Amino acid sequence: MAAVAACLFLAATVGVIGQDDLLLQLRSDHVSDVGERVPLALQDGSEITLNTDSAIAVSFGPDRRVVRLLKGQAWFDVVQDEDRPFHVETPVGAVHVTGTRFDVRLDGDTALVSLTKGRVALSTKPDVPESPPLVLTPGLQARVSANEISNATPFDKTAVTAWLRGQLVFYDTPLIQVVTELNRYRKGRIVVINEELETLRISGVFRTDDSELALSAIAGTLPLRIIRLTDYLVLLR
Repeated sequence: MAAVAACLFLAATVGVIGQDDLLLQLRSDHVSDVGERVPLALQDGSEITLNTDSAIAVSFGPDRRVVRLLKGQAWFDVVQDEDRPFHVETPVGAVHVTGTRFDVRLDGDTALVSLTKGRVALSTKPDVPESPPLVLTPGLQARVSANEISNATPFDKTAVTAWLRGQLVFYDTPLIQVVTELNRYRKGRIVVINEELETLRISGVFRTDDSELALSAIAGTLPLRIIRLTDYLVLLR
């Protein structure tokens, strides 16, 4: 029954995702496919790398530069231009940039911003009651939602930027979180159907382009069974 339910869920999800992706592509200037990394060079010399299944729209004018992250995750290496501020807009808030390097990841109804060089200021959507922007310095990250900005906290640069090198790094991470991350890079789904497995912990470095190798490593470490129903649906129990 669990396998049947998982198949029905996958079929329904694929239909909805297909319609959403078509609308998203019409709004986008650049997109990446599932499992793909796309490096981009902007007209001002700034560079962006799109992570898996991501999309941006670019709008440059005489007095400002705007990149809208519509979906997924992107790495920014921004060239400073005092006459044209650089802004990264997301559905929940914005990142105001000088010359800097940082990562922005959309995760549900939040955006996680991680800064490695320079300085950025985070703000919520314009229609939210006024609150002071949060300024990040290198080595700090914060999460922006529609109504608030979290406190700044340190982050592991190696883990956050690992995707730029085609890797995923996990330190004592719950299995359900590992599976969620692997699914971002896989056409199809891995589903944990035994709730008791979800909290088992994993540490390791996996390749973003080979989720099967990651699954084999997980199965060799944890007491679970892999059931491959199709090329696009794998169950863990």
